[in-house]
Formats: sequence, structure tokens, C-alpha cells
Amino acid sequence: MTTGDERQQAVITRAAEVLRADERVLGVYLIGSYGTGAADRFSDVDVHLVVTDDSTEWFEEHWADVLRELAGSTVLADRLPGLIGGLGITPDWLHVDLIVHPLASFDRFQYDGVRVLFDREGMLFPEGDIAPRGGRPGEPYWPDRAVNLFFYFLGNLVTVLGRDERIVANQGVGAVRDQLIALMLAERGVHRTSGAKRLNALLSDEQRIALESIPAAGTDPADIIAANQYICRQFIARGTALAKLTGNVWPTAFVDATLEHLQNHFGCSFD
Repeated sequence: MTTGDERQQAVITRAAEVLRADERVLGVYLIGSYGTGAADRFSDVDVHLVVTDDSTEWFEEHWADVLRELAGSTVLADRLPGLIGGLGITPDWLHVDLIVHPLASFDRFQYDGVRVLFDREGMLFPEGDIAPRGGRPGEPYWPDRAVNLFFYFLGNLVTVLGRDERIVANQGVGAVRDQLIALMLAERGVHRTSGAKRLNALLSDEQRIALESIPAAGTDPADIIAANQYICRQFIARGTALAKLTGNVWPTAFVDATLEHLQNHFGCSFD
């Protein structure tokens, strides 16, 4: 019987060989468990490639065909929102991600742990593989997108509970929590590349306790509001401190407008 490790290694071997033959592909590398050296037989294979800018449109249309060249037949090939590429599941349930980066938008500094399969010109990863820091703190940075998304999602609580969309409101707790996690990683200077199913090592003990203390929220509006209040207070305290530390501007006008919007509708403070 073929083990998961053998199936994973076969995909990696094909990625190095097949994609190298395509001159439009400038480099191929692995992130996630195979990028950090923590892979096991349950691991996904996260294949990333950098392509010439003028071939981006082709890869956007044909990424699933490329994925099947590497993984074989799939029972699912699903595009990941906001990215060129997506995930594939084979009939024996091997999970392979294929993500395509145009050269113009490629940033090697976003990764914490990379295994380079090939770098055609030696310019993408001039020092070769990137050793993982394993969640060890680095230089704090400002997560601008996470901050804006947090208050956007939070402000929409008025809409979903105003419509009595309790299931959507419950999902929203997860959405704002995820932006809080992004902020916490920025506090520690950690760029998350270890996958959605590995988080503990990237957070401090204090951060984990804060996240585990989020009030439980089912579909009762009072519980949903309480969870959002707790998360918001955590976010504001940490976010204002991080903005000061990194020399960035806290979006006061947007935050104040959002908090006033919530206060006016729910009659309670979120800060």
C-alpha cells in the first residue's frame, strides 16, 4: 500500500521536474509543513510558483490543469479566493495546494520556512531555503489589512443582527477573531506559513490564553455581542500599542465611526 509520505514525495518530485520544463515558471517552492521540515503523513503539499507577469492570465485560467499534472486526477479542484490557484483533493484524499505568484507581486520575505525546488535565475531566493523560525518572535510589523478588515467585519454586526441573521452573526465572531490572530502574529513578528491547522507554536502563552478566553457564542444575540465586545477590546488595546511601536497610524476616524455605529444600535460600549 502506498503511504501518504510516498504520495506527497511523488508530487514534490513532479513539481520540480514538470514545472522546471516550463520557461514561464521562474521558480517553485514549498511552504507549510514541507517548507518548515515538520511534514508527516497527514500533511498537505503546498506548492507555490512564481511566473512571468505576461503568463499570469494563462495560469489564472489553467491552474487546475497544472495541479492535476502534479497530483494526478482530482475529485475536487477549488479556487482559493483572492489568489491565483487553489486546492486539490485526489481520489485517495491527498491534499495539494497550488498557488501562483506573478513576478511583480512576489515577496519572499512573507515566509517563515521555505524549501526551494528550483529558482531559475537564482534571484527569487538568493540564499536558498529559508529556515523556519518555528514561531520565535521577530520584528513586529503593522498588519494594515487585518486592522481594516477587523473594523469592517465588526461594523457589519449591526446589519446581520438587525436582520436577525444569527447564524451569519455567529460566523462573524470567527471572522473578527481571525483578524485578532493576525494582529497577534504581527505583535510577535511572525509571518504565518505553517498552515491553518498549526497555530499553537506561533502564539505566546499570553496570546493563547486571551484567545481561549473569548466568550462562547452560539446564536443568542447577547452572547454574540459579548464575544465581539471582548475581541474588540483585545484588538484595540493591542492594535493601538502596535501602531505606536511600529510608527504606524491607528485609523482613529474609522474606529470611532465603527464604535459609535455599534453603540447607537446596541446601546452598549465595545471599547
